[in-house]
Amino acid sequence: MERNQMPFFRKLFRKVEPYLYLIPAFSLLILFVYYPFAKNTILSFFSVDKFRNINKFVGFSNYVRVLSDGNFIKAIRNTFIYVFTTVPISIIIGFALALLARKKHKLSIVYEALFALSMAVSASVIAMIFQLAYNPSMGIINKITGLNTSWLTNSKTALLSLIIIQIWANIGFNFIYIFSALRGMSEEVLESALIDGAVGISRLFKIIVPLISPTLLFLLVKDIAYAMTTASFTLIFYPYTDGRGGGPNGSTETIMSYIYGKAIAGTNYNAAFAATMVGFVLSGIMMALCLVLDQKKVNYD
Repeated sequence: MERNQMPFFRKLFRKVEPYLYLIPAFSLLILFVYYPFAKNTILSFFSVDKFRNINKFVGFSNYVRVLSDGNFIKAIRNTFIYVFTTVPISIIIGFALALLARKKHKLSIVYEALFALSMAVSASVIAMIFQLAYNPSMGIINKITGLNTSWLTNSKTALLSLIIIQIWANIGFNFIYIFSALRGMSEEVLESALIDGAVGISRLFKIIVPLISPTLLFLLVKDIAYAMTTASFTLIFYPYTDGRGGGPNGSTETIMSYIYGKAIAGTNYNAAFAATMVGFVLSGIMMALCLVLDQKKVNYD
């Protein structure tokens, strides 16, 4: 009886074993991602006090109040400007640098390291470097351009300044991935394209871009998600502008900084919960558009 049972339990264990290894990861996801998201979704339909105790069900009133707030509309606009400038520009620059570095030379290791340098610099160090560079009296940017602009405290230039910082910070990561994809391309395919007359721009868009399109899609999705959440909050929260994030005069306010201001600084959780869900929906729409692009433009052959 025992001999017959042993093979059964071994077969059962082999089927269950892979899922056992996933339990720790899924536990962390449920605890720190899915549970907070579900709780945020539910509470966004209720009125809560500053201790997050539920008062009453209010339906979509929190959403109506948030979407009627001019500051939140401005935060959405700034977020879209931030995302739709930093993401494509950083990918294009990283792609251009990867094309330049694709062929190996004696000094390849030097400029490859220089192109990828920004990836190795932490956000706090980047903040300090650019805070000095943007300094109106002794900053290198004003010295080079001959201007006398207070880049980070001027409402007309503050968002542009942060966009430039984020582009520079993204280039290294994008370069590494695109560079690896270019080095992994089949030389036989490229030589065949040359024989068939595909050169210059034609070769770039008809051969090279389709071959590395999965990598470009990954970077597009990653950069959009990062810019919508971490990046747009990290840089703006640093004391570049008015010391509170989102300044001056709300010119750098994004969805994430708006949520932080309402929830942490203002303990207005009703607005914060609703704003979080709006931000999630907007991010989801952009991710869905990326998946549409994946089906139509990305080549995995």
